Amino acid sequence: MEIDEIRDKWSLKQKNKQASVAMWNSMAGSFAEFELPNFREDSLLKLLENNKMLNSAGKALDVGCGAGRYALALAERFQSVIALDLAPQMIEIANKKKVELNIENVDFICEDWHQLDIEQAGYKHEFALVFAHMTPAVQSADTFEKLSAASKGWCVLSKPIRRTDPVSDAVKELVGVREKREGCDEELLYAFELLWRQGYLPKLEYEKQAWKMKKTPDEAYGLYINRIKTYRDISAAEEERIKAYLNSLAGDGFIYENVETTIATIFWHV
Repeated sequence: MEIDEIRDKWSLKQKNKQASVAMWNSMAGSFAEFELPNFREDSLLKLLENNKMLNSAGKALDVGCGAGRYALALAERFQSVIALDLAPQMIEIANKKKVELNIENVDFICEDWHQLDIEQAGYKHEFALVFAHMTPAVQSADTFEKLSAASKGWCVLSKPIRRTDPVSDAVKELVGVREKREGCDEELLYAFELLWRQGYLPKLEYEKQAWKMKKTPDEAYGLYINRIKTYRDISAAEEERIKAYLNSLAGDGFIYENVETTIATIFWHV
């Protein structure tokens, strides 16, 4: 495909931003307790180090930072880090962790990457590293190309592919949302071809992962119901149907889901 065709096909679908914020806010509590990833064990940090993407005199931009674990882990390897996320409660947790760890060179900002004008923000070709790790902040050609536009060095994007979410998929079937899955297989293909057509030489690394998720019914409602609402509006009856299904899974007061996926990380130099 040519560049304009990719941009046309990989376009940002109209989504319920309020539902997205509510979904990530509902999950914030489960992100609150974490240890910083380290360069000996974490695959993303090892990739950055092995490919000489760290720059103690440069700035890094973390797009869709969540609770800030990678932004905080990279603080000692960069002059400064700016980290963005659209969920206020994620940013609140990140700022608390920043104070707890006494890290001063990271700024956490509540911002929607979909709508951000990087020129107005002063981000145009500003960062030695721009990365987006496992975030829906990048889900169109426009939001993807902004990574390169903000960088004057390296860009990194990690996405789940070949992913199975048994509970989430069952909830979608329950309300007739059959075409949506949580994997980003097609997005990865668009990203690679777009970079290739633009003259970059993108590289790829893969890592298989399995996530054992455990949620209370209220946490599960926040995740699965709001996830559906990001695709389309649902009726009160559909919402009750989802709750009844989730309650049927909570034999010991918790809802479990074993997610299997491969994390694909694509990286390139601008």
